Amino acid sequence: MITLYINVRIHTLDSERPAASALLARDGLVDALYDAPPSLPGVPRVDLQGTVVCPGFIDAHTHSFEGGLYNLGADLSLARRLDDVFGLLASTAPLSGMVFAWRFDETAIAEQRFPTCAEMDRVVPDVPCLLRRVDGHSCQVNTAALRAIDWRGHSPPDDSGLLLLEHNDIAAHWFHRQPNDEAVLRCYDRAAAIALAAGCTTVHTMVGDTDRDPLHYALLRNNLDRFPVEYLLYPQIFDADRAASLGATRVGGCILVDGSLGSHTAALRQPYADMPGTSGRLYRNEHNWRDFVGRAHELGLQVSAHAIGDAAIERFVAAVEVAQRQQVKKAQRGNSCDLRHAIIHCELTDDALLDRMAAAGIVAVMQPAFDRLWAAGLYTRVLGQERASRTNRLASMLSRGIHVAAGSDWYITPLDPLAGMRAAVNMHNPAESLSPQQALGLWTTGAAYLSRDENRLGHLSPGLQADFVCLADDPLGGDEPPAVLRVVKRGETVYET
Repeated sequence: MITLYINVRIHTLDSERPAASALLARDGLVDALYDAPPSLPGVPRVDLQGTVVCPGFIDAHTHSFEGGLYNLGADLSLARRLDDVFGLLASTAPLSGMVFAWRFDETAIAEQRFPTCAEMDRVVPDVPCLLRRVDGHSCQVNTAALRAIDWRGHSPPDDSGLLLLEHNDIAAHWFHRQPNDEAVLRCYDRAAAIALAAGCTTVHTMVGDTDRDPLHYALLRNNLDRFPVEYLLYPQIFDADRAASLGATRVGGCILVDGSLGSHTAALRQPYADMPGTSGRLYRNEHNWRDFVGRAHELGLQVSAHAIGDAAIERFVAAVEVAQRQQVKKAQRGNSCDLRHAIIHCELTDDALLDRMAAAGIVAVMQPAFDRLWAAGLYTRVLGQERASRTNRLASMLSRGIHVAAGSDWYITPLDPLAGMRAAVNMHNPAESLSPQQALGLWTTGAAYLSRDENRLGHLSPGLQADFVCLADDPLGGDEPPAVLRVVKRGETVYET
């Protein structure tokens, strides 16, 4: 298939040819770029009517199954009192015999608390119901769920309080195991539609229970051709050998080094400002991380892990450093020195930690939307002003040569690269703000580097995949994100307004 796209302003993200006004796609690849439309008799033309084209956006961190699943449930983000929550739960149709609710923030409602199990029973009495906090690190369930969940050797929680730590993870993953295969694929269909509407052509997604169970990884891997977006899969398990047996080139994702700032479970070197009796929690010990990262490194697997607090980030960096030293001692051959291990979130860092990340070649997978949503309130409240200024250090990372990719962490925050770019340009600490060009790079060239796809994705050059997004206006200027008008994947239009 061959198509000539004309009447367009193209940001190629290729330093050797940064702009063009026409693009020829052939057999799914960029065949040529032009400063003026060429005369190519017999070649179909698509007039893009002066729109702005960028490489297809790549979201480098999503939980797409959960995002699709929860989009079929109750969105509690606009609830302002518990009665609003109860009304939404009561009106939500069960999916696979369960009710799902998400985006709950107890600080945004009048009562400043979660609903109790008994209160949830009054509105959803007969089927299991899951209500998840906006950050995913705590939840509440009803009695039907408490009785149905396999607590996997842990003492079942009582019915009086919300679920944290292991109980939160066990409950959430029990719910995620229940849908059948076709329901799982429908969740990914829904996620793909949301991604396309946001301008994404490629989406990194985590699949697994963050421990040993890869859940539906094989099902998704075997059905990738079904979807109009390209899913890049992470077996989200703490088992490098199992990941290798699945044919994966990476392992991890949101396997947890620590928790979240909102739940006071992110691991800090110093206590929380608003809860001085705690410094959060490290979820596995130092030896666990060194053994896991070392084994993955030995197998040639890229490792990525969720680390938010500075104590957690330091633990993961130390594990990578040990693996790299062991590699040198063993004189291992191959390309494992370029595995591009990654820290997801990487929120609280000092200069010394960033220097160690740069030296180890660790990629930072950042969510600028976190800064926009929580820096002025949550970060300052739980960390204090000085430490809050050392969160989400995008400019400091880039200045040190750290490769930075950006993702939404969807379902936690919306899958919206253009809004994320605006956040990256307007960080709460101005010293960490990026230029519009740098911000665009986080969702294109930076994300392609993370998956070792820089010679396939992330910019528009002859021989690379013809993945691009058409925008109503230039994303490098203006006060508001432009509308997504068209998405082209491998040279073919897969979304159009």
